[in-house]
Formats: sequence, structure tokens, C-alpha cells
Amino acid sequence: MKILLIIFIVLFVILLVLVVFSVGLLRFVTLPKNRVPVDKAPEIEKSKDLWGPYDSYEKVEMNFTMDDGYLIHGTYIPSGDDNKFVIITHGYTYNRLGGVKYLNIFHELGYNAYIYDIRHHGDNADCYCSMGYKESRDIVNIARLLREKFGREISIGLHGESLGAASSLLALGLDKGFEFCVADCPFTDLSMLLEDLGWSWFHIPKPLSHLASIASQILHGYRLDRIRPIDSFKKNITTPVCFIHGAEDKFILPKHSKAGYEACQQYKEFHLIPGAGHAESYLYARQEYHNIVSKFLEAIY
Repeated sequence: MKILLIIFIVLFVILLVLVVFSVGLLRFVTLPKNRVPVDKAPEIEKSKDLWGPYDSYEKVEMNFTMDDGYLIHGTYIPSGDDNKFVIITHGYTYNRLGGVKYLNIFHELGYNAYIYDIRHHGDNADCYCSMGYKESRDIVNIARLLREKFGREISIGLHGESLGAASSLLALGLDKGFEFCVADCPFTDLSMLLEDLGWSWFHIPKPLSHLASIASQILHGYRLDRIRPIDSFKKNITTPVCFIHGAEDKFILPKHSKAGYEACQQYKEFHLIPGAGHAESYLYARQEYHNIVSKFLEAIY
């Protein structure tokens, strides 16, 4: 009887440790602490000479309420052409102003732009960052609301950076109505990313990283390991995609963009930027980045 009791206690302790670990890992991923406030972003962007002529643009604060009642804060920047729009989605821990450097390119090319804060970022209310699950649905909702506001006939493309790029790719699998997608350093398989980061940062054995997915299923109703932007290309074989990735990216390895490029069945491009780390491609190759985007758009129209 004593032996059975000891075994039960040991198993209970192991289970308790696994539960605490899985919930802790989930919170670490979905509740980033070092978020950049919107009012701090201009100084950061200007210090890297990434702000450009943004201050001279006409800007309209435009917030949208999502299907679940969550309020998304954003800014609409018109550029002259009533028909061409781009939704620009920023990366993990940043805010909408991280998209200014990309907006400048699209503005010059005549695109009206919408930049916004993803969930749990910027001016938005605190909640869980769902790592693309809800964020991709937000992109689809934003596109729908833009069409309701500016006309059903407008064409809408996507640009995303990091998590924003992954969310944009996921959106392609939910809505085939986007004209294009520029995906800058996306992950294409969240499970693979969590395995790589868990091992390289904390030496967590790769199988244990899946515990966060189980916790996510129980607490939030979706599994992190089923967030796979690469699967969008099984559903959408029409929207052109341009992948851009820093060759020295140690956070989201270039293999993600390469895998997405290989899986993509429609018109596609893949550009590896030498010397650039995570989300640094524009910083390292500004003119080349501008040329990549403009030539990509020329090629698909």
C-alpha cells in the first residue's frame, strides 16, 4: 500500500510540474512583456532613419470592432488611388508604427494603406496574443470592413513582418480575395518555431514544447501546433506571394520562408537579404527592398 501511495504521489507531482510548465510556457508565448508603446515607436524608428516622410502624409485614425467585440486601433493613410489598398501588419511586441517604413514604399506606389495594432499590442486592450489564430481572422475582418467603407470593388493586398507576416499568410487560407502578399520573415509552422526556440533559448527538449499547445487547447480552444501558415497554400493557389527573409535571422530561421516558397503553387518570389537579422531586411537593404516590392507588384499586374 505504501509503495502504491508513493507511486501516486510521484505521478501527481510529475503531472503538477507538467501542468505548471505548460501553462507557464503558454503565458510566456502569448503574453509578451516587452511590448513597445505607440508613443515610443517614432523615436525608435527615427533613430534608425526609418521614418521617412510619414509626418507629411494625411492620416485618419480608424478603429474597427472585430466579430468577437475586440477593438482594433489603426490608422488609414490615403495615397490618391481610390482602388488600391494594402493592409500592413506589424510583428510580435511592436505596434502599428513598425509598418511605417513599408508604408512609405506603398505610398510612393500609389497604395492607400491601413496600419493597425494587433491584439495585445499598441493601443489595444490587453488580452492573449494568439500567434496568428485570431490575428489572421482580424485581417480578413479588416479587409471586409475596408470594403464596406470604401467600396466592394477595391483591391486589397497584404504586407506583414514576422508574426504579422505569418498572420497574413494564414489570412490567405481564409480569404482568396487578396491581390498579393509580401511576407517578411514569417514563420510557416508555429510548432517548428517553438521547438527551435525552446531548445536554443532554454534547452527544453523539443517534445515538451507541445505542452503549450495542449494548454492552449484547454484554456483558449485552439492548439498552437496547428497554426501552420504553410497550409494556406493548399487552400489558396491564386494569390501571389513575395517572401523576404534576412539571411542571418536567428529568431525565425530562413528555412520557414524557403518552405513556404516551395509549398506556394501560385506566382511567388523568394529573396534572401545578406547580413540581415530578424526583421532587418529593410534596414540592411533599403533600396533593394523597395525594388523587390515594386518589381513584384509590376510582375503580378
